[in-house]
Amino acid sequence: MKKTKYYITSLHQILQKRMSRKFNTKKFIKDVLNDKYALVIGNENILDPKIEPTRDVHQYFLRMVNENSNVEYENYLDIAIDKNERINPIRKLIEDEEIQFRASDVSKELMALLETRLFTTVLTTTTDGYLEAAMKKVFGNSLRVVNIYDKETVDELQKALKNCRRGKKYNQPTLIYVFGKLDVDDLAKKYIKTDADAILLIEKWMRMDVESNNEMLDFIRSKRHLALGCKYDNWYFHFFWYVLTGVTKSGEENNYDGRGEVAFTLDKDDKTEGRLFQFLDRTDICVLGDATSFITNITKTLTEDSEDAPFRQQIESSRRRGGVFISYCSKDALTACQLFYQLCDKKMDVWLDNARLFGGDKYEGVIADAISAAKVIVTVLSPNVAEDLKNDSTNHYYNKEWRMAQQFDDKTIIPLAVNGYDLKADYHQVYKKIVNQKASGIDLMDGEGFSKLIESINEHL
Repeated sequence: MKKTKYYITSLHQILQKRMSRKFNTKKFIKDVLNDKYALVIGNENILDPKIEPTRDVHQYFLRMVNENSNVEYENYLDIAIDKNERINPIRKLIEDEEIQFRASDVSKELMALLETRLFTTVLTTTTDGYLEAAMKKVFGNSLRVVNIYDKETVDELQKALKNCRRGKKYNQPTLIYVFGKLDVDDLAKKYIKTDADAILLIEKWMRMDVESNNEMLDFIRSKRHLALGCKYDNWYFHFFWYVLTGVTKSGEENNYDGRGEVAFTLDKDDKTEGRLFQFLDRTDICVLGDATSFITNITKTLTEDSEDAPFRQQIESSRRRGGVFISYCSKDALTACQLFYQLCDKKMDVWLDNARLFGGDKYEGVIADAISAAKVIVTVLSPNVAEDLKNDSTNHYYNKEWRMAQQFDDKTIIPLAVNGYDLKADYHQVYKKIVNQKASGIDLMDGEGFSKLIESINEHL
């Protein structure tokens, strides 16, 4: 009990220190659970201190270059603008495998936050591959990687977002390199190294800003933003926040209205940092204090499983027992969470297992009880499920839920295909055999998919 009380005190101290707009922890958690937040991650909070004591990727690169060259660079920018170098010394170290982008090198605090799988949209102002390695460890091959300088990846995201217009949220885990990506496999790929590069990047973003149908920028602006370790006290930072909070394509100004939080330490007495703090204050952005401490505490808030955890009741509210039980593969947690809120908006009584937030064997009994109490079981069928079925890998917990459900004569099982699962494919026959069902199911990607789902649920409640 003492440990929990101390934690609550320290969290509120961190959240309430140095902020003009009051940070609403309860609302923040609700919005996170409803996928309303995107992470914006900078270079200052990426690495494990065992790899780099400062945790700063740029400082690590600077140290590694100095240790492996005859030139003593004073700062990270000097490496980029050294005209005597025929090859970027950072790329050379990567080619020589002196620097390797591994998830194991990412700070355990940031890794733990990503592993909650509650933040699937991540924008990074870094150009290295550490964050990408971490997200691939969490999301696997389902991760979409977008480089602002790579037209093909941008166009693919634009197309995916356009396809989601018909009442379906985009929910694929996505990492966007907003300043470009340091790509050792393709030396022609660009990324920001100098102020001149930044000016060219601004031109690119500004062109996107005036387009009438830029799906990517509208998607970015539709999110609330939690910036971690982005201590940009120069014009880069000011411009980046303008991009996130500027004018939407509808022509209406986005005044932000408490839509953003920044976690880093600012010294208001320092002339430069004081001006940055004033800039953030004017745009209604909370400054939350040290990023590492904030990440640690907010991750604990989202995963605390003790009986007296401060926000357990709020988080557990998304596990309500009721007429509809949602069964899903753990890799599709965000899809399931979004479906939960969509059904709740239709005034349905929905039960969603958030065991990913609260671990423990006791949940097997809880889930069995919930399935027993439900009238409708919606099974979320995704490409992740398809891969398991193709490989005859059917011993996962969600398969066990299917088997539990099909044992009851009074349950209606509704197969719900999402994100490209093919209800006509051979692997779907494996699913049908498990649930002992002939019905093909409902394709959510169909224009009428969600309406058909609601109609089918209401028919059997």
